[in-house]
Amino acid sequence: GRGCHRGPDCRGAGRVMRDRRVTVKIPAGIAEGQRLRIQGEGEHGMLGGPTGDLYVVVHVRPHPVFHREGDDLFIEVAVPYPVMAMGGSFKVDGPAGVIDVDVSAGTESGALLPFRGKGMPSVTGRGRGTLYVRAVVEVPRKLTKDQKKLIADLGKTMPAEKIEATSVDDGREKPFFE
Repeated sequence: GRGCHRGPDCRGAGRVMRDRRVTVKIPAGIAEGQRLRIQGEGEHGMLGGPTGDLYVVVHVRPHPVFHREGDDLFIEVAVPYPVMAMGGSFKVDGPAGVIDVDVSAGTESGALLPFRGKGMPSVTGRGRGTLYVRAVVEVPRKLTKDQKKLIADLGKTMPAEKIEATSVDDGREKPFFE
């Protein structure tokens, strides 16, 4: 405290060590490692000098579904093969509500579908990033008898004795987590 100049508590330094709780407002969109400066909440100055500032380093726990890069978010969704091949739509939960995703016929597995303004809010308070939905073909683990027959019939129209390899560096985007 400021009144302690020569007492045994402060040993003449004019301040005493004490823990106290400080409430910190975390702005929307803050990123891992960003620092917040809280004026006047730091240590008291020597011999009654002015109070310093408190700096809080923010650590953001990773989300189990969304991958974050700046203000952009990425989510991967397993889409049934018929929807990817023939086109269709589905819904997905975004950070600010449900998003309608339209897939055009012939969409490749791994395609990134952008939704501007649906990502993280900017820490400056102006706008939001982009939410990217990565659509990957869902391969079913269990099939009914009828489904197996339909897939076998489709397979007969798409022979695959020898499949041509493509270069790893063929210009396609790498997965977002690399």
